[in-house]
Amino acid sequence: MKIPLIYLKDKQAFVKKDGVMRFIGKPLDIAKKMKGEGHILLHIVDLDETESNFDIYDKLTYFINIEVECGENEHLIKRLLEINARVVVILPSKLDLKKYNKRLLVGKINTEYEGNAEDVHDIILEKPTEELFLRFKDRRLIVYDNYKGKEKVWGIIFSPEP
Repeated sequence: MKIPLIYLKDKQAFVKKDGVMRFIGKPLDIAKKMKGEGHILLHIVDLDETESNFDIYDKLTYFINIEVECGENEHLIKRLLEINARVVVILPSKLDLKKYNKRLLVGKINTEYEGNAEDVHDIILEKPTEELFLRFKDRRLIVYDNYKGKEKVWGIIFSPEP
């Protein structure tokens, strides 16, 4: 499954290309276009990490599934889970993840993470290695588009062209 990646800042949508953020439009318009292209899940990085974009997330969940990286803002995480949005948590986390709905939690890990990600449902491998694939082989794995072993994973995050 291909999962488009967009960034939200001040209620506007951006993509990152060659390290530069580029404005692509209103998040609802972009998401509707992506839904029309057949995408069923949208990965969002909330650069504000506050509740300022919550109204957008609430509207998005009516027509597309979303997963949101929003830092460790517990109040925002709770609100996102209440509208059935998936929440991406960087692992290890200082949060008590056991108190949240595990099915909606996605753990994002890098090669230094030594835990077993037991409190999350899906796993994003930030820098996939063969060791990480073997360690989490029984889990749903998501990787970024630039990884060569894509046939082993459940989802591919990619940055759409503006």
